[in-house]
Amino acid sequence: MRRAAGYLGALVLVVAAFALGFFLTRTEQGAGQSAPPVRADRPLRLIDEVRAELTSSYYRWIEPAVLERPTVEQILAGLDDPHTDLLTTSEYASLQEHTQGTYSGIGLTVGPARRGLLVTSAAAGPAREAGIRKGDVIVRINGARTGRLPFERSLDLIKGEKGTVVRLTVRRPGERKPLDFPVVRREIDVPPLNARLVTWKKEKLAYIRVFSFPAGSAQRLEQATSELVRGGVKGAIIDLRDNPGGLLSQAVDVASVYIEDGIVCRTDGLHEEEHEYRVTGFATHPNLPLVVLVNGGSASAAEIVAGALMDHDRATLVGERTYGKASVQTVAPLLAGGALKLTTAKYLTPAGADITGVGLEPSVVAADNPLTERDEGLRIARRALARILRSR
Repeated sequence: MRRAAGYLGALVLVVAAFALGFFLTRTEQGAGQSAPPVRADRPLRLIDEVRAELTSSYYRWIEPAVLERPTVEQILAGLDDPHTDLLTTSEYASLQEHTQGTYSGIGLTVGPARRGLLVTSAAAGPAREAGIRKGDVIVRINGARTGRLPFERSLDLIKGEKGTVVRLTVRRPGERKPLDFPVVRREIDVPPLNARLVTWKKEKLAYIRVFSFPAGSAQRLEQATSELVRGGVKGAIIDLRDNPGGLLSQAVDVASVYIEDGIVCRTDGLHEEEHEYRVTGFATHPNLPLVVLVNGGSASAAEIVAGALMDHDRATLVGERTYGKASVQTVAPLLAGGALKLTTAKYLTPAGADITGVGLEPSVVAADNPLTERDEGLRIARRALARILRSR
């Protein structure tokens, strides 16, 4: 028999590159379609659990013929949804670690590229120690061509259990032949943000780089902003480049630091009513001039924050078009082991825009060159913020 209504410990996510999430209990709504029946005289099979979860919670209608396919892999392929996937026990454990701001991986920040994954930064860690550097393009992961895989699936292949090896093949500018690097995964500490004071023609500005949205990141962002404001800054640059997302609750709380009143986003799905996520009403910096830096690696919860600040006229977007992921996932543990990550809702920006596959378009374009150490995006962001301050 399938489980009673409600997922104890179900994980609801707004995710993109490195999946992050938060735990809660979720009550199921009545199903709008039926799955093939589960016989009470037989043990619950993995495929039966997957069918039941999809039937009761997937964000849109599924053709009965898809649900009746003979394997889990064929059912999921029929959804044509790269964000719905079956997680092994180790992948599920790794996902839970993300809620603590750590994960087992190699320490790279990557973005989607035409031929694979573009390395936009290589922090101190196993990948950099192995020889991978900024500007490399990862074209194969354990022999699988990244150019043929969804972005999120490529990232899933890079992650894995601590102590295991992932083999990366990269194309490097100036090198005629691809380079192969075996990299041993280990636990990576992911700081949610880094903050410092920068200047532009003697004007003091706050620069806050937000890497992801794990638990507690909104509080740390508010504290960093307040400390810099006390130090005399007149405006802030919020850098969301290559931020893959994280907790929906943290995205709402981050927007609430700078927005006094209004909607952060709306969600809706086949099995749930439309829901408005509003700011908390306790904004500590509602009038601080803001510029938000984004690029093609800014996704999911990062796009929620950027879209809310843009739609409420609280920030100028600078950089490149964002990734365009506007779906919410629930990760449901399975009795057969592992978990099913499935899309349960879509979200809209406060202005009602669906950014799926489209992303957010900055009003000030700034494209970085990954082959140089110069941060062109930050330079243009500082200039844009200084211009805002002069006009006040």
